[in-house]
Amino acid sequence: MPSTDILKLYRDLGGKILTIGSDSHRPEQLGAYIKETKELLRNLGFRYFCTYEGMSPIYHSL
Repeated sequence: MPSTDILKLYRDLGGKILTIGSDSHRPEQLGAYIKETKELLRNLGFRYFCTYEGMSPIYHSL
């Protein structure tokens, strides 16, 4: 994950598209830290994260 400093810079420069992943290597790790990551992004001032369909971003509220 990028550091909070990088995320703040991205936000300050107008960045809005974020995706979230857990980089799981075992089934029991699937989705690890997703809830914490959403909370961190909210605390940094982001309002949405994205998934993609047909190469187009779909925004989901944090």
